[in-house]
Amino acid sequence: MFLAGCLHHWENPYFTVKPSGLNVVTIRQYYTTGRLTGLHVNLRIAGDGMVVVREGASALVSNSFASDPKGGNWGDIRVHRFTIPEEDANRVFQVLVNNGLFVKHKFSPEKVDTNETAMMYVSAKIQHKAIDVPQPVTDPELLETLKTTVMMFHTPRPVRRPILN
Repeated sequence: MFLAGCLHHWENPYFTVKPSGLNVVTIRQYYTTGRLTGLHVNLRIAGDGMVVVREGASALVSNSFASDPKGGNWGDIRVHRFTIPEEDANRVFQVLVNNGLFVKHKFSPEKVDTNETAMMYVSAKIQHKAIDVPQPVTDPELLETLKTTVMMFHTPRPVRRPILN
């Protein structure tokens, strides 16, 4: 299992988050079953309060540098940008840290629940501690916290698609 990050085994993964414009968390949610199958959501929260929510089926949702414009869902992307107070961004970071964001055993490809309707991935850099894990989040407590965080900023809405006769 590959875990990228700079948190050493002797460092405490639970700490008090200090406000900084350099703190950032990115949560990626991929719906795998149900009526939202194929929808991707990418939530990025920066320490300065900038929030960007991307949603859709396009590769651009999770990869701003995607380069396949001929792909079937290339134009299926919606981007919402807004600002929250820096204190609120810091509270979100603290909740994530308190629920084990930097505890590496919370990510495991062997423990993926196949009954879940969405797979959640997270990367973060908070106070010089970083984590970027290619495996989905499997810990129920952290998973629920990530889902709640996404729901704070994103509500799936049906997309108007043309009626084909």
